[in-house]
Amino acid sequence: MNVLITGGTGFIATYLARRLVRAGHLVVALDPAPSNILQDILTPEELAGVVVYPGEADSLRDLGQAIRAHGIDRIAHLASLLHPACDLNPPRAVQVNVGSQIAVLEAVRLWDLKKVVWASSVVVFGDRRSHPVLPPPIDAAHHPVSVYGATKSLNEFLARHYVKMWGVDALGLRFTLVYGPGRVRGASAFVNELLLRPALGQPARVPCGDDVVDWQYVEDVARLLEKCLEVERTRSAVFNTRFDVRPIREVGRYIQKLLPGAHIEYDPGTFGIAWELDDSVLQSEIGFRPEYPMERGVLETINDARRRQGLPLLSGETVPHL
Repeated sequence: MNVLITGGTGFIATYLARRLVRAGHLVVALDPAPSNILQDILTPEELAGVVVYPGEADSLRDLGQAIRAHGIDRIAHLASLLHPACDLNPPRAVQVNVGSQIAVLEAVRLWDLKKVVWASSVVVFGDRRSHPVLPPPIDAAHHPVSVYGATKSLNEFLARHYVKMWGVDALGLRFTLVYGPGRVRGASAFVNELLLRPALGQPARVPCGDDVVDWQYVEDVARLLEKCLEVERTRSAVFNTRFDVRPIREVGRYIQKLLPGAHIEYDPGTFGIAWELDDSVLQSEIGFRPEYPMERGVLETINDARRRQGLPLLSGETVPHL
């Protein structure tokens, strides 16, 4: 495969790029302002396999130039302005999130690419209380409560429109809480408070400590994206995902098991998101088994932070094997 990744030097994109390079695929990372995450996560040998291409995901010109220059046949569309930045700047949110979705879908249509796999979000569904059936099924009604959620909801409509009108092969994935080394932006960055501060011997104060969250480790997310880039056309255009649903306080107890001296306080409340989704259609049409339960992902994230600070690594003996 020759894969163009939009937002190509971002958090999830970096892990996907690494998987694709290791598998021998051509990877082009489209990004207007390349970050340092690629350098932090990839080895020099892996970096050599990634072409960083300056360009905007909402520019059909930039997309077309990258596609023609590198013989691209598939796109992983991961460029996005995240929450709460979207609420603070709605014009920019629409330009980046919706504009790039239209540009990418147009590029797939005009250059007759084989597939685009793109990131939607659990936030299209809004609060749990909005849904008579829990966990929400794949066709549950959308009730976004943020600008970010509204842009993702519109993007799902646009993807289905391009599938219906022009036969574009577009596959969307509704991710939940994606975490791991390198996560610095977005609402889910609260995980850094829960994991990284105790990892470095600092006290933590965690918001919405009463919530139950679907913990999606970034390595698993990248593996699912890679699999979706390879599959034949699916019946459904957008899929729910579900990895490891655990209460925030349970995660905190595990951290304190790893780090007995860790001091963690919890603010009451929830995030107001229907984190737990029904992924039965994903399992039926694609099939996916995560390899990182919460314990393994948390341990990997904590040890990465400790390694960077020259601290001793924690034992993985308590991590269950799947």
